[in-house]
Amino acid sequence: MNGGDYAVSGGVEDVYGEDAASMDQPITPWTVSVASGYSLMRDPRHNKGLAFTETERDAHYLRGLLPPVVLSQELQEKKLMHNLRQYQVPLQRYTALMDLQERNERLFYKLLIDNVEELLPVVYTPTVGEACQKYGSIFRRPQGLYISLKEKGKILEVLKNWPERSVQVIVVTDGERILGLGDLGCQGMGIPVGKLSLYTALGGVRPSACLPITIDVGTNNEKLLNDEFYIGLRQRRATGQEYAELLHEFMTAVKQNYGEKVLIQFEDFANHNAFELLARYSSSHLVFNDDIQGTASVVLAGLLASLRLLGGTLADHRFLFLGAGEAGTGIAELIALEISKQTGSPIEENRKKIWLVDSKGLIVDSRKESLQHFKKPWAHEHEPVKTLLDAVKAIKPTVLIGTSGVGKQFTKEVVEAMASLNEKPLIMALSNPTSQAECTAEEAYTWTEGRAIFASGSPFDTFEYDGKLFVPGQANNAYIFPGFGLGVIISGAIRVHDDMLLAASEALAAQVTEEHYEKGMIYPPFSDIRKISANIAAKVAAKAYELGLASHLPQPKDLVKYAESCMYSPRYRTYR
Repeated sequence: MNGGDYAVSGGVEDVYGEDAASMDQPITPWTVSVASGYSLMRDPRHNKGLAFTETERDAHYLRGLLPPVVLSQELQEKKLMHNLRQYQVPLQRYTALMDLQERNERLFYKLLIDNVEELLPVVYTPTVGEACQKYGSIFRRPQGLYISLKEKGKILEVLKNWPERSVQVIVVTDGERILGLGDLGCQGMGIPVGKLSLYTALGGVRPSACLPITIDVGTNNEKLLNDEFYIGLRQRRATGQEYAELLHEFMTAVKQNYGEKVLIQFEDFANHNAFELLARYSSSHLVFNDDIQGTASVVLAGLLASLRLLGGTLADHRFLFLGAGEAGTGIAELIALEISKQTGSPIEENRKKIWLVDSKGLIVDSRKESLQHFKKPWAHEHEPVKTLLDAVKAIKPTVLIGTSGVGKQFTKEVVEAMASLNEKPLIMALSNPTSQAECTAEEAYTWTEGRAIFASGSPFDTFEYDGKLFVPGQANNAYIFPGFGLGVIISGAIRVHDDMLLAASEALAAQVTEEHYEKGMIYPPFSDIRKISANIAAKVAAKAYELGLASHLPQPKDLVKYAESCMYSPRYRTYR
């Protein structure tokens, strides 16, 4: 494709003849001849329910298989949203949406795109966490691939069982650290399924190009091991060489089956495996860890945007983290990288502006011997400090970031201490789901007398304090990974580079307007997410071209337009 040719491509091979046709041209939904439209109605990719026209009902053997009425997609959407709003329990909404996805793919994505702010908490955090906990009970039809220890030696064959050949994004988990809920084993599949539905809805990557995978190596969750409805292997988790060999076979098979340019997104692996897998495969595969890199990128975007409210540059601020796992150290490293980029100073110098507290207290030099390798760069010269409150008083941070996975850690005393040190304390309570947030939006605003700039990982409602309405920011990875993935795909990138993450952060921060700042927002509203994703994709792709990592040549002239043209549209097609 040359730079000026904006076809409706989605960046994938044109298997069904959809891409070659414009949105208004009719297409043939059949790849084989059939005797009855009954099968067509049971194919989620092509089913339109009551929206099949009279002509289509005649041409595709549907006459009599549907009631006589013909509804538009808009009316179908209106009816479904009405039905969804009747449910009082979020999990009921989740299962209703999953049913719709299995029945009518385009209507599912139309619903999600048009009602993103309302439905995001259902298909993603916090409801997806509960869905994973109960996945064995609500499991209906497999979505994605399950690769367990039983498949050792046969993983390539298993990948070939997946019907799609042109896979571009794989989201994979081993279920060991699902959100803040711990080891959910095979039931972690809800996470890859949810993430990939957002890749399509928010980033416009075609559904057929997305593959959710769960690697089942057992679980250490006693409750699941004793649950008669558990869907995974009933054994303790494999570790060490057995685990490493299975993962290596998986990574090799993926590259062999789908090529160099398939993006593999690691999701919700435990700390020790997450860092190791990213380090081991980032030089040989196109890999991205959402918990380390996606979280870091979205938080950095919030920090860059908040400078308009806080004043100064990133280098002028002091950062204190509660939590020193994947998210905490990943964010800290990206902040240090961005300061290096802005000031030209060495990264080791910039790390000294960033302090981390773990379960044993402030990470300091005297603890270096006993620290895990990923914590060592953050061990600075300081006397030992045991509690978060004492750390706030000693370090005097301007920014407090929570990635601990433990709720209620930002107590009234901690938040009040931040408020006494800063005119506008920036407080980011990032742990998911909502129940695990370090503090609520209401607490942050109330305890700082409306002076805090607040962001969280899960959504909080707007809050009024002293006559002023505050809109809490949501540092949600869904701002970054769909656009980031689209940028990687449209450029044909073969590796992920840190500079691509910085480009994504800067692109997101640039979308925050004066109108947003007036409400205390440091992230743009999700209602604009497709436009935001296209801008992020363009900046990520531009960086891939600049670094010589892109393989789709020549570079398109207008990357934003090109990204938008590659986005999947959920509008119904006309069948001839």
